Amino acid sequence: MDSLSKLQEKNKIHSKHQRNGSWSAVWVFLLMSPLLSSYGSEFYFSVIKNIQIEAPHPFIVLFGSLCFGLPLLAIGDCILFKRVNKLLLLIIAETWFIWFWVVNPLSWLAFLPLIPAFVILQIQLPQIRTGK
Repeated sequence: MDSLSKLQEKNKIHSKHQRNGSWSAVWVFLLMSPLLSSYGSEFYFSVIKNIQIEAPHPFIVLFGSLCFGLPLLAIGDCILFKRVNKLLLLIIAETWFIWFWVVNPLSWLAFLPLIPAFVILQIQLPQIRTGK
C-alpha cells in the first residue's frame, strides 16, 4: 500500500511538470508574438495589398521583444497572481507592446507596461519573501 501511495505521488508530480511544460510553450509564444506580428504585417502589406511600407528590421523587433518580454516574464513569474490572470495581463502587455513597437514606432511608450509590473512586484515583495 505504501508503494502505491508513492507511485500516486510521483504521478501527481509528473503531471504537474507536464502542465508547467505546456504553459512554458505558451509563455514563449507570447514572448515571440511581436516578431510574428511584424512578419505578418509585412507580409500582409507587401504581398496582399502590394503596398511598400517602412517596416522595422526583424532583428530590431526581436531585440525589443526580448528586452521587453524577458523582464516581464521574470516579474510575472514572481507575482502572486493566478496563472490565468498572469496570462491575461501578459496578453494585454504584449498587445500594447506590439501596437507601439511594431505598428506605431513609439519605442519609449512601448516599454510603459514594465512600470506597473515592477510596482506590483514591489507591493507583493514582502509576501513573496515570506513564501505565502
